[in-house]
Amino acid sequence: MDTLKLAAVGSSLLVAEEIRSIAKAFLDDWFPIRVVTTDHVRTARPDTFYLCATTQGYPLRQVVPKDRLFVFDLEPVTTFFLAIAKIPAGETVYVFNNLLPYTEILTKRCQALGINQVTFRPIAFAEMKPGEIVERLRDAKYIIGVDAFVSENVLLSPQYRPFLRPDAVIIPGKRMATIPSACRLLAAIADVYLDQVQKNSADPAAAEELAQFNAYLKRAAVQLVMSQIGSTQAAPPDPVSVTPDASIQEQIRTLAYLRDKIRRLAAS
Repeated sequence: MDTLKLAAVGSSLLVAEEIRSIAKAFLDDWFPIRVVTTDHVRTARPDTFYLCATTQGYPLRQVVPKDRLFVFDLEPVTTFFLAIAKIPAGETVYVFNNLLPYTEILTKRCQALGINQVTFRPIAFAEMKPGEIVERLRDAKYIIGVDAFVSENVLLSPQYRPFLRPDAVIIPGKRMATIPSACRLLAAIADVYLDQVQKNSADPAAAEELAQFNAYLKRAAVQLVMSQIGSTQAAPPDPVSVTPDASIQEQIRTLAYLRDKIRRLAAS
């Protein structure tokens, strides 16, 4: 079967790399994933699915057809919110990110989870004036944000680290795609394979190849669920055995069944 390609798109290469890492957490290495910034996506390749975060959905929709654009609803793993909930009442928590819209999204998510004992203030390093960023960093005892930004890549880089308080507490959040948004991608991948195998059902190797893909798809779904709690342990592979008289139609029915189950998760 032809190889489907994936492109991880972000407002910067750093964010695009994060999107690729998020996708690989449940897709493993079955598909090649390239990284590209939003402003470099001028046309959509017909053999490629494009992956992005919510903030880049609108500009990409102007270029990429709806059936090839997959917008991940990203949320930090559970342990991130548990750490924020332990911050003493009355403190100010600074939300560090490149763009203001995501600082608002993260603040609202914390509040929706009942983390209301603290005040949230944004630090958007790509949108705020340098003097304002420095002023807020000097005041910040508690700083939260996406792990890619509150690490040596940005916050702990020579550009900002000198302005941090000695007692600053930095809480990094590893983001993952929510199950519904990631399952939309998995269901679309299943559709592509289902279409291709039906066109090549006379190929003697098709049954074995499809059996391998079915096992992979089940493992990817399990891996996706595990990633929500921050687990880095790989899901165990399913044993794959295809006897000489295995029916390609049986494998097609299995794939259709898996695709429909994943579709229901995407709609939840």
